[in-house]
Amino acid sequence: MLLGKDCYCVILAGGIGTRLWPLSRKGQPKQFIDCLGDGTTLLKRAYYRCACKLFERENIFVATNIEYYQEVCDQLPDMDPQQIIREPAIRGTAPCTIMAAMNIEKLNPDAKVLMLPSDLLIDCNDVFVSSICAGMNFVDHYNDLLIIGIVPTQPDTHFGYIQADFSVEHDSMGKVRTFTEKPSIEFARVFVESGEFYWNSGLLMWNIKALKDTTKRWLPEIYYQFEELYSRYQTRDERRKPLYSLYEALPHISIDNAVLEKADNIYMLKGNFPWHDVENWDLLYQVSEKDNNGNAVSATNRLIHESSNNLIVESNNKKLIVADGLEDFVIVDTDDVLIVCKKGDENVFKTYVNEAQVQYGGRFT
Repeated sequence: MLLGKDCYCVILAGGIGTRLWPLSRKGQPKQFIDCLGDGTTLLKRAYYRCACKLFERENIFVATNIEYYQEVCDQLPDMDPQQIIREPAIRGTAPCTIMAAMNIEKLNPDAKVLMLPSDLLIDCNDVFVSSICAGMNFVDHYNDLLIIGIVPTQPDTHFGYIQADFSVEHDSMGKVRTFTEKPSIEFARVFVESGEFYWNSGLLMWNIKALKDTTKRWLPEIYYQFEELYSRYQTRDERRKPLYSLYEALPHISIDNAVLEKADNIYMLKGNFPWHDVENWDLLYQVSEKDNNGNAVSATNRLIHESSNNLIVESNNKKLIVADGLEDFVIVDTDDVLIVCKKGDENVFKTYVNEAQVQYGGRFT
């Protein structure tokens, strides 16, 4: 059963995804490519997950960089182009969230909104559906923001953590105490053993008034610029030029850092549904199908000998891939870039991208 007419979803699809370079590029980042080799993209997965059991299709929006507008149109041909919120520049999730709220308020000031990153793998099972329904009901009744925290299955350094206090619960939702971004393995173990910490899913829910009141308090210098612009210009065409000028001048800042970590009206819902982030190669390896030796190989033509726990990606599926005597490697082969490196350091790919940019310009990035 679909949620009501006041319930909206905004899929965040504007990132570049450098940690999945060279498969993910500035011109076509990870949300638009078939990362798992099964014929669909992360963006399509996110859209049809929301459209299947939760939201009316006219209430689903995609927020993306203006450079990717046509790509979104091509991948989601049944979506009205007016439902694509175009970010004039990459400035992080804080400006994007405020802009999305302003856009949706024009349509429905009583809207309740789920913000959903596109680079997640989530089974749209009954537990997920009931969690979203419970969350939307919460933000319908309270002037608070609600984030979903995933019950951790193990200590993991790839994710951010949320500390929630359910002794100070509010309508079955725990009060958020702290956010911690990607801790060391030692701290991750302590977090998981304490039972008070959860993985930050990136799924955030709010009603229009709560989002506006909270950002007005904690990010006033950005909020009031948007408020003035949306008050002065009523249509999308009228706003286009001044919006671009405003956006270009904004700092790059995330909603987590700017608002969620500071505000005192943030609550958390426990998520017990299957959830996977695929922002880097190690995380993609975790969710990929593997052979008996732990190798995840997307190439159809392959000869693998005495090798284990490797991730091997051949983007065009045209070459014969031969691997012998390799363990714990990431091998990614595209038309113009071949990566061969050890698994384990997600930030090294940002270094590779920066070095390639400096040495070769935009030729390989």
